[in-house]
Amino acid sequence: MASGSSADGVEESEVLLLLREYCGRRSRRRSKRMVFPHKIQLQGVTDHESAEVQFRSGWGAPTFHAVKDESGGSPASTRTAVAVRLEQIAESAPILEANVGDQDEIIQKLVDLVKTAGDDINKKIQQNVLLQQQLSALTYDMFERVTSKVQRMVGPEASDRRTQKQRIAWAFEVTSRLSAMDFVPRRRVLSFGDRYIQQHHDAWLQQHGGWEEVFDDDNVD
Repeated sequence: MASGSSADGVEESEVLLLLREYCGRRSRRRSKRMVFPHKIQLQGVTDHESAEVQFRSGWGAPTFHAVKDESGGSPASTRTAVAVRLEQIAESAPILEANVGDQDEIIQKLVDLVKTAGDDINKKIQQNVLLQQQLSALTYDMFERVTSKVQRMVGPEASDRRTQKQRIAWAFEVTSRLSAMDFVPRRRVLSFGDRYIQQHHDAWLQQHGGWEEVFDDDNVD
């Protein structure tokens, strides 16, 4: 995968592009649930969408180098393959009912909202004016605290490959759920997710070969 530019010409990181792909897929799935609530299946990636991703070391987030295969792989299809795998991991690693209470009532309410994977999440926000105000003024510090707490509910602090992949997948899922809330600026949430993943997971990803290597279906943990 390669970095790209936004409509205003600003360079976007590989992580941000992957977040856009992931959040777009999750948004489409939520829409399908509303129309066909009992017939939702995770869409896979066909063989021709596979692409080899090579890792280039350096500062910042892992850099994706897509090498097109004979069947026409592309950076976009590689990004889709990684996003699909992240979806699968997030759905197979549900958050636990662990006690991660926060002294900050707003942070705790945000954690509770993120745990709610239902279509009525915006209705709950509409019933709380203070929460609406906090969401509209969401800061990176708040995003970081919420994401970190949700990740700890997925599994304990650990360095094993499986747990790390689950925590990364849930960083994407938290970003997706927050960005879907009506009262949160979506672009701001995506930028927070980009920053969080680079700050908290970049080093581990670099050590293990990059996104495509880590989230390759053939690399069973």
